[in-house]
Amino acid sequence: MKHLYFILLALFPTLLSAQVPDSLSNVQVPLSGRVTDLSGNPIDKATITLLNTKHKTVTDRRGEFKFNALSAGTYQIRIKALGYQELQEVITVKDKEQNALVFKLEFKSESLTEVAITGQKRKTASITKSELALIDIPISIQVIDHKLIEQRQITSIEDAIKNVSGLTQTDTYNGAYSMFNGRGFGLNSSANFRRNGIFTYNNTQLYTDNIESIEILKGPASIQFGDIAPGAVMNFVTKKPLDSTFQRFELKADDYGMIRPAIDINGKLTKDNKLLYRLNTSYESGSSFVDYVKNKTYLIAPTVAWKITDNLNWNIELVARNDQRTMAPGIVSKNADFSEVKKMPIRTFLGEPNTQARYNEASVYSTLSYKVNNNWHFQNTFYYTKANSSYESIFFTDNKVLDNGDLNRTNEFWKTFEKNIGTSNDLIGKIKVLNTTHNVVLGFDNFYSDNAYYNAEYKQLKPFNIYNPRYGENELPLIPGYEGDKDKERSFIKRYGFYLQDQIKIWQDKIQFLLGIRFNKTIRGQKYTAAVPAPEGYLDDKQTPFTPRFGLLFKPYANLSFYASYAKSYEQNGWETISRIMLKPTMGEQLDFGVKSNLLNDRLGISLSVFKINKTDVTGYVMGLGSKPDFPHLFYNEQFKWALYDGAKHSSKGIELDVNGKITSDLSVNIAASYIEAKVVADPAYKTGNILSGAPKVISNLWVDYQLDKVLLKGLDVGYGLSYRGQFYSNTLNLPNQKVSSYLSMDLVAGYKYKNIFTRISVSNLTNNTGYLATDGVYRPFWPRRTVFSIGYKI
Repeated sequence: MKHLYFILLALFPTLLSAQVPDSLSNVQVPLSGRVTDLSGNPIDKATITLLNTKHKTVTDRRGEFKFNALSAGTYQIRIKALGYQELQEVITVKDKEQNALVFKLEFKSESLTEVAITGQKRKTASITKSELALIDIPISIQVIDHKLIEQRQITSIEDAIKNVSGLTQTDTYNGAYSMFNGRGFGLNSSANFRRNGIFTYNNTQLYTDNIESIEILKGPASIQFGDIAPGAVMNFVTKKPLDSTFQRFELKADDYGMIRPAIDINGKLTKDNKLLYRLNTSYESGSSFVDYVKNKTYLIAPTVAWKITDNLNWNIELVARNDQRTMAPGIVSKNADFSEVKKMPIRTFLGEPNTQARYNEASVYSTLSYKVNNNWHFQNTFYYTKANSSYESIFFTDNKVLDNGDLNRTNEFWKTFEKNIGTSNDLIGKIKVLNTTHNVVLGFDNFYSDNAYYNAEYKQLKPFNIYNPRYGENELPLIPGYEGDKDKERSFIKRYGFYLQDQIKIWQDKIQFLLGIRFNKTIRGQKYTAAVPAPEGYLDDKQTPFTPRFGLLFKPYANLSFYASYAKSYEQNGWETISRIMLKPTMGEQLDFGVKSNLLNDRLGISLSVFKINKTDVTGYVMGLGSKPDFPHLFYNEQFKWALYDGAKHSSKGIELDVNGKITSDLSVNIAASYIEAKVVADPAYKTGNILSGAPKVISNLWVDYQLDKVLLKGLDVGYGLSYRGQFYSNTLNLPNQKVSSYLSMDLVAGYKYKNIFTRISVSNLTNNTGYLATDGVYRPFWPRRTVFSIGYKI
């Protein structure tokens, strides 16, 4: 059949004159096919018409279509899709043969397709568990796509999230991994992060070269994922095999010694395109602007896609990665004053050069998808992760420098052996009842995590003078423990969830109701052993809440929608191992109002949202105390001078604007701006009305990219970025001397593509401004001016 298809293409001008089916027999045979773009990406909702017949259908999300009963003979087929050139061909359907065709569509010159897949008409099924376009979902969702990642030469999540409103980095664990804030609240590192919609820990550098896009679901998402902080969910969508063959090689380097080669290979394992593969691999070795800080990392991520039948597909992805980097504890000053920190060189290193963070992971992900019919499909996802990590951290005992320049430091060395296994099962589809359309998601998921934690003895290190630093004078302890230690107690998390979501469309889809409910069962605790028995009074923490979501959407026009939504969430705090106290779960609820639109003939997507989130039973730690506090608390640690409390109430409210797409066919734009107030409502440790730590009120980002199409400059594009981060407090006490100044940075990028060769140069923080992250008087500078150069080849 494949040879016949190419013959037909060669004879296309002659056969185009055919208008009606010719030499039809009475035998009824099926015809199936797939529609993709020139890169092999499937095209959803393409219209397939057999001209001069009554046969007409549309492609599904995999770009596939099927006619079940055709007479053998010759037909003229027409394929139309938004943003693509219309295609007409003459095909022959033969009796007693498998009739399966592949059609590739070209973009229109005005590149409307890019808006169709990146504006408010995008679909993000892995994070929303829905087949609906974003403009039809009464939730605020944004996507950082692969084009934006390539344009800005993004190699870290910290840089990627600048392109989304309401999301920001707040701190790092001494450079090993970062902490983030969504809509004023911190994201839980053991709950708020996903890879292809399934759980992943935030305990290492999250960006890897097999990431295709990053999806951000704002607000509570417990109906999708169970116990989770209400600020936002961050989902990393990985690259999948495509119906094309290519090899892409790229080398990045910067002016601090970074070398980062990356390979992306895609191909076919069988001639019939039923078995495809893709391999992403990369390596990085580099240094930071901070003295003594270096890193090495590698990734190997092969993926195989198997089209078992027309309706059954299986995708298997393996991930092996390793990350090692020097741990940098940040900068402190006398009395933790920010004004004094600004006088210190940003390259200052106050740790020990031989202290490292190490992370090693091996994971497997399986996705089995079955198309029941044109309206329904079932998807099963299974995953298993094994990861070992160790952190040799130095922290500052008092978070301040003495008058003579001495700094008190303590080691915090620990490691973990973790195993995660889980599955997700979803039935997704739509059904029409009278004059209503129900878009339904019915599912069940479960997850189990097992973690063995070991820590070295805490040791007060010799005094360290910031004006005369001397490294290597301390004998640092070794971390005990080994994998498979049967005498070691282990922490565990079990999550189960049943969920049902129905989005009901009435009045020609102009009014839509979203109704969702999830039943959760979450168990967190410790698995004690005979060698380490459970302490008196110990109990596992078991929670079984219902979490609802309600939404209303009004869509007066195809490219404009208004929405309102209400959602609840819960965070399970569990057994606090040091204090041996069972903590209450933290509850959250959100009201969200917004408008979504596509403008300029669908080239430009806009989303504006206004929200308020309330959190109750908030648990907190107060660090750096001189003595036992007089405010109500659950536990006070005499050795390290910190206190634990619960029962607090916090809230955030704000407005967010996201604009992305094309103003013209050559000019792309991404705008992300937010104004958010995150405050204390009632708290044992902090004054009502205080601003939460690490939460700037104003964050705004602009990115524009211009493609030159002149003959002599064809293939050249230039980009400009502007990022602003407002002032904030390093502590919820809102101490005036720990108020961190606002920060503005500019980025400039230029790229050139000629045939199969491409190159790019980017300069971040062009004006070399200095900005900081900060927590409890410890400050971490942002990168100074940095230049990254890349060159690559794609065949």
